[in-house]
Amino acid sequence: MGREPLTMKTIEFKDSTGNTFAFVRKDHDKPWIYIQWVGVLKVDEIKKVMTQNINFLKEINCQYVLSDRSKSEGNLFELSHFIEHKWASSAVEAGLRGVANVTAPSAPSAFTSQDLASRVLGFEFKSFGSLEEAEAWLIECSSMARH
Repeated sequence: MGREPLTMKTIEFKDSTGNTFAFVRKDHDKPWIYIQWVGVLKVDEIKKVMTQNINFLKEINCQYVLSDRSKSEGNLFELSHFIEHKWASSAVEAGLRGVANVTAPSAPSAFTSQDLASRVLGFEFKSFGSLEEAEAWLIECSSMARH
């Protein structure tokens, strides 16, 4: 029996101490993979989830990611280098067209996200202060891609 498709469940990622730091799921009616980050984040743990998400993008032929960091903490400055120089090209090969990133405006990761959005990654990357804004942008992107 194979593993359940991502669209049928939420995958929980735990750190080495057993604390959950991310939930990943694909809702049937949404054109994106949703990642909810929680707690204090560590760069290596995020890299693990992002690398796994490349497989999810290929497996379910999904072109968008909604990364919700509104309930997490951590200065993720060094993550932008990993995204730009290692992850982006693999994600584009897997079909990624856009990432909506939700952060708390006062969080250190909000600055990192603004910097990352200014780089050429091969896909659109945009940061938002609310989940609703991010979802609206992804719906617009996916509907434009279908036309």
